Amino acid sequence: MGIEFNHLYVTLDAETLDSIAKSEFISQEFCTISRDTVKTDTESWTGIYLRGKHSYLELFPPGGAEGLREGFSGIGFNSQQAGEMDIVQEKLRPLLGAKEILSDLQVRQTEAGKVPWFYYLSINPVEREAFASWLMEFHQDYLDYKNIEMTSAGCFNRAAYLKTLETSETSLFDDISEVHLELTLPEQEELALLLQAFGYDSSSAGDITTYHSHNFMIKVCQKVARRYRICKVVCTLKEQLQQEKTFTFGKNAQLNLGRSLAIWEFG
Repeated sequence: MGIEFNHLYVTLDAETLDSIAKSEFISQEFCTISRDTVKTDTESWTGIYLRGKHSYLELFPPGGAEGLREGFSGIGFNSQQAGEMDIVQEKLRPLLGAKEILSDLQVRQTEAGKVPWFYYLSINPVEREAFASWLMEFHQDYLDYKNIEMTSAGCFNRAAYLKTLETSETSLFDDISEVHLELTLPEQEELALLLQAFGYDSSSAGDITTYHSHNFMIKVCQKVARRYRICKVVCTLKEQLQQEKTFTFGKNAQLNLGRSLAIWEFG
């Protein structure tokens, strides 16, 4: 089964978000950046998007989507082939106990009208939490609308999908390889159940649990959860840099660039 990381979002204070949006380094060297509003048949959200070749960061201001407060964040995964969401749901059912599966179809408002976009699946939290994790399975109608072809193996092609969103071939940002989280116990439990159903391997050392699959890694620290649940994001670069650089954005974001990696720190 091929469940892969798709993207993440972080809700930043207005000053920090504005500093990133206006950074010449970000827009001219690091990645394609845009401010977009997405509308579905039930809701809408507005954010800043930092796009690489294979993945992207979605940055919101408080209220950028309904219920979002500073520090709220989440991670989205996607199935590579149609039908894999059904397999995940069957694997989840015996693991959930009293928890419930939340699933539905997102329908996107486009210039051509309403188009089925993706099915999503998550574990319905008892109450609104500051961290969310979910699985998406893109609808064939939307892939046809965007003229996105599958890979030769018949899998969803993330690079082809992002190319329709005007990503730059010459920017530094390639992919997100690692995410560090500090979560509450209920948030940890929900994420662990999802990742188990996805088939991710896990190991523990001290107070860190590591999950990994498809060259992607999640590290969850079992300390008291911080306001910013996603505290570190490690990105691979398309080319090696000759010197290290550090950029600070407002009070709550810093980007450290080494030879082959760029590391975002939030909060």
